[in-house]
Amino acid sequence: MITTSKTPYSNIFPMFKVPDLRKLSTDKNKELTTEQKTNIALCAFAGATVPLVAFNLFKKGQGDKIIEAFKNNFALKDKFKRIWKLFEIESYSQIFITATGGILGGLFSGLRYTNNKEDKEAKYKEGIFEFLNTMIPTTLVAGGLEILKKQGKTKSIPHQAGIILSSVAGGMFLANKFSNKINELIFDKNKKNKDIRHFKITDCLVHIDDIVNLAVLTKIPLANRLQVDKLLPLIYARTGYEVGTAEKKQ
Repeated sequence: MITTSKTPYSNIFPMFKVPDLRKLSTDKNKELTTEQKTNIALCAFAGATVPLVAFNLFKKGQGDKIIEAFKNNFALKDKFKRIWKLFEIESYSQIFITATGGILGGLFSGLRYTNNKEDKEAKYKEGIFEFLNTMIPTTLVAGGLEILKKQGKTKSIPHQAGIILSSVAGGMFLANKFSNKINELIFDKNKKNKDIRHFKITDCLVHIDDIVNLAVLTKIPLANRLQVDKLLPLIYARTGYEVGTAEKKQ
């Protein structure tokens, strides 16, 4: 019988383990680079503007006017005015497409840079919340203005103020409740610890659009002169960026 003697180095090799690089790459949350954040911001901006431009191009017939301006060698100022009209927002439909486009643009671009399941869920949850946080108050504002229109009180400042304040306050509350309920049913159904999304002060920024919406939908002359409707795509691009960069809370 042949026996081998043990040396002090016999058990040293089991101490060394090759790390699973695939596991490391998916388990660790990687910080988004400046380039990736810039891409998310650009995609959110494109999502907020491209559908709006397309909508105005076809529905309002601005395409023919732009072609006419270039065909007949209009002055540069007149050409710019016709192109600028493609960014006009006058109706609830236009608000809906630019808000939805901005959120989806930020969401899909953000998902490209995420391999982690928890971070993907965080982006979906933020997207649901931001959509409801935008559209519920806006819908209430639009509905309230329709009621005022039927009653012939669209020019009443106290009534308009009441509509905007009640719509924003009630809309923020409903958006928070509904989004948490939807996210719980979709993502947290079988989880012990529910991931409740608490309202943040920065969420109020999106409700600047309700003030702009009121100015746009009521056709306030000063709002038209200041071109305040052009702020909406920028606000919704910011919302889309928040969605695209959302991560799981540590």
